[in-house]
Amino acid sequence: MNKKYSIYMVLAMFLTLAISSCNSSNDEPTSGEIISSSSNTSTLVSSFTLGSNKKVLYNLDSVYFSIDQEKNLIYNADSLPKGTDVSHLTVSVSFPTAVGKAVFKVKDSQWMKDKEVEYTSETTDSIDFTSPVELEITSQDGKVIRSYTVSVNVHNMKPDSLYWDQRARRDLPNTSGYPRAEKAVAQNGKYFCLVADNYGYVLSTATNPSQGTWEKKNVAFDFTPNVQSLVASNDALYILSISGVLYKSTDEGTTWTNCSVTWRSIKGAYEGKVLGVLKDGNEYKYDEYPRGNYVPKAIDAAFPITGSSEFVMASNSWTDAQQGMIVGGLTKDGKLSKGVWGYDGKTWGRIDNESLKSALPALEGAALVSYTSFANDTVTHRLTKRATWMVLGGRTADGTMNRTTYVSYNQGITWSNGGLTLQLPSYLPLFMHAQAFVVEERISKARAKAPVKPVTEWQCPYIYLVGGTNGSGDLLNSIWKGVINQLTFKPLY
Repeated sequence: MNKKYSIYMVLAMFLTLAISSCNSSNDEPTSGEIISSSSNTSTLVSSFTLGSNKKVLYNLDSVYFSIDQEKNLIYNADSLPKGTDVSHLTVSVSFPTAVGKAVFKVKDSQWMKDKEVEYTSETTDSIDFTSPVELEITSQDGKVIRSYTVSVNVHNMKPDSLYWDQRARRDLPNTSGYPRAEKAVAQNGKYFCLVADNYGYVLSTATNPSQGTWEKKNVAFDFTPNVQSLVASNDALYILSISGVLYKSTDEGTTWTNCSVTWRSIKGAYEGKVLGVLKDGNEYKYDEYPRGNYVPKAIDAAFPITGSSEFVMASNSWTDAQQGMIVGGLTKDGKLSKGVWGYDGKTWGRIDNESLKSALPALEGAALVSYTSFANDTVTHRLTKRATWMVLGGRTADGTMNRTTYVSYNQGITWSNGGLTLQLPSYLPLFMHAQAFVVEERISKARAKAPVKPVTEWQCPYIYLVGGTNGSGDLLNSIWKGVINQLTFKPLY
């Protein structure tokens, strides 16, 4: 495959650019854009905005409102932040032609009961929008009356928060109820979970990590496996014995074949091959299986031999090939690293640059997630999707367990604290060596009113944290399910 550029060359060039950029708003619709025109313009509203009120919310007058002329709806599709007080707001309304009268009719709102406010360009009366309000327009000749329903929507939860549902927590699939080691991997839309328990080894399969019923089978290894070394390429499962011998299974773990390779560790799988670290005498080398024409190469001194995150694949716009990434781990000298390493199908390379400001600490056994978060525009109060790498959990260099979520918005070059909305909740146990998966799941919800054909189904990505251990090395018998709240909200179109 011909690559556009080496990922590491591109990253080096990228370091000379500004880390952050601003999104252009040239393609955004203006406030009050008419979604569907009506043939009678004598009672139309052409724009609707809220009045400025810094005590309520900065840039309140920049909030975008949609106008549906067929269903007579006026509303802000991007809800205001949770807790915004909408009980006393002023408004500004424009009409394409002169109208006879415009009256806001408030009914059953929280603070105003059965109040009418006649609107003019000089109106300064506030309106209670804690419930939808009727806006009645009368044409200048008094022959036509149109009534709009005006809604000022406010989030009832923080939309950019990462939420872990305690009700969705599940136990690991096993037979005895007392698992002592586990490793979960994904392959071609199927999930495998290998568990060592009091009765031996159980390999369970499911199409979703939170599936209540897994298909289980006992595995009779003729060697002692290192359970946590299990990985999946696109056509096989691989595992190391406790002595480091590599084994392969092409029948979903039923039988295992000795690959005649001895490694110190497995780093991950890339398409049809598995990546590892070979110890050749006193020297550590990068290795691949099957080797083909590959010749093992001496590793970089800062490369993590063990204890790194799982190898996570992600596409980007810089190269034709997918990229895989790991973070943290222990080097050949036993030092804990905060480095971020990538593999592009041919070579390993350091992605992050310690000369740039980065908050990511050295971690052992952290979980790495390629996900989506949201940037909040403080002017329009819109949330914009952005590709986000997250680092969760792990153990720090001083031996304490990490609860801080770290994020990167530039493919792992620099990292920062994820802020309050992305931190792990107190009820989720501290962990290391957990496996993290992002799983697309279909959400179905009806929409009662919409400016166009309503969206009732969409795909939502959930994060699953599977297993792992606590700081004492005890297995965590759990599967947790998390999501950014905004991703569960119904899309407008």
